[in-house]
Amino acid sequence: MRHLISLVIAVVASVAGSLMLWSGGGRALFEMSRFGLEGGAAGPIALAVAGALLLGLAAFSIRFSPAGPLVVGAFAALGPLLMVLLPYDPIRGVNSPIVSVLDSLNDVDRGLAIGAFDFVACGTAALIGFALLGAGVVARPRPAGALWRVVSAVGGVLALAFAGWAFAAGADFYRRSFVVLDPSVLSGASLLVAALLFGAAIAPSGRSSIGAWIAGGVLTLVGALLFVVPPQAFSVLPPQFLAGITTLGWSGQVLAVGLTLLGLALGVALRPVSLPRPQAPQPQQGAAPSPGAAV
Repeated sequence: MRHLISLVIAVVASVAGSLMLWSGGGRALFEMSRFGLEGGAAGPIALAVAGALLLGLAAFSIRFSPAGPLVVGAFAALGPLLMVLLPYDPIRGVNSPIVSVLDSLNDVDRGLAIGAFDFVACGTAALIGFALLGAGVVARPRPAGALWRVVSAVGGVLALAFAGWAFAAGADFYRRSFVVLDPSVLSGASLLVAALLFGAAIAPSGRSSIGAWIAGGVLTLVGALLFVVPPQAFSVLPPQFLAGITTLGWSGQVLAVGLTLLGLALGVALRPVSLPRPQAPQPQQGAAPSPGAAV
């Protein structure tokens, strides 16, 4: 029963959260890129934040069973894998199945399509997917020892570096694939490697939540700040990096990864722990039989 509960929570929350994040984040990015921080994007931002919170709820389902995070994580990681392995190259007449699916969202809502492309191509889906897979594989309903706590804490710190790498590679992959229309296998492979290492660093959080608290807390704070800090604060960066930061920040991608990790950490922290059963004492060889025992 607990596996079914985990699956239902994870699937429903991830689908609803993704749609809300895509629609709100895409619309916020569209409005803020035209009018800046005063562009009246409060409604779309609130929708994107609500979607990110639902992604955190999907990760929280590990509290009942790792089944939900494993299924959602595999599905989330599939999109970036297909986009990198089957790249979009219109100049050479090569289409990509995943790009065709995402592009069809334009018929529903322009903001939804923008947010979906950002989610898959910029590294968010890969980071969330591999993090949930890693934690789900390692998760056990047993107390975490000191070694697991140390490894989890170190992994949480390393995960921040891998997340920065993945977002940088994802922004470059997006720019090359959909802006200059010159897809780079190197940037796509770099994105997948960084996300895979991120998942490996977060994996110990399936036993001890310390690492997910560390990485999730920092990424959530950074994601929230990117909504309110004007782009002029990053004017010293090259234009391509500035474009990547505004895209990831205004569409809620960084915040989504952070809240997903916080939901994962809370689920692990509140997970029921199964203590090992004490073994019955074994009678010593040669001991006298107890009174009333059969002879």
